[in-house]
Amino acid sequence: MSFGPASTHDLIRLREPVALTAEGPAPSWVELALRRAPWVVVRRGHVRDGMMPVGVRGLTRSQRFAAFVSVAEMVARLSPEDLTIANHDIEQSRTDAIPALAALDRVAPLLVRWGYHWGPGGSVGFEIATGIATATTSSDLDLILRQDCQVEPNEAAELLAALAEEAAPARIDAMLETPSGGVSLTDLAAGPARVLVRTPYGPLLLVDPWMVDATALEEVAP
Repeated sequence: MSFGPASTHDLIRLREPVALTAEGPAPSWVELALRRAPWVVVRRGHVRDGMMPVGVRGLTRSQRFAAFVSVAEMVARLSPEDLTIANHDIEQSRTDAIPALAALDRVAPLLVRWGYHWGPGGSVGFEIATGIATATTSSDLDLILRQDCQVEPNEAAELLAALAEEAAPARIDAMLETPSGGVSLTDLAAGPARVLVRTPYGPLLLVDPWMVDATALEEVAP
């Protein structure tokens, strides 16, 4: 039974460090990563039969593992928006050393002025949630943006330029969450006739991600 789309990008703390179900054997680093920090990130997809699609982060960019976890194993849940009020927990020495962490405070007032609901994702969000030093000097600042109203390409381009200026020298990787799924702010700013949308059913090219409901997505999904 399906219980609707998963809350993509949320971070989940597990009751047991290793409480995952996967389609195949997990690499050896997965257990070590979960015992160090029993947190997983919600993947895009659906909750079915009480199982949430999640991903495990390792120490390197190449260490990513897709799995499922029972909702009964979740003891804490943090959305990217929750993390915007937790960044004071990062030590100043880390903020001084990691451009992406330092950039977080600089982009916050800008996003508030533009009226976006937002929060950090990626390594920065993971570090804020867990206290584990996962962001590096080369990490992008991953941003999750939510906007109920349609964002035109010119607005996306202006916002992208403003974010890049505020965040420098850190690089920005912004994902705009729409009713249909996630759209790269960079892709939308380019003004394509159809934009790539990361939906719960897989990637789709859509004219307007704000005008497609879940039923329509399921019908056109491959």
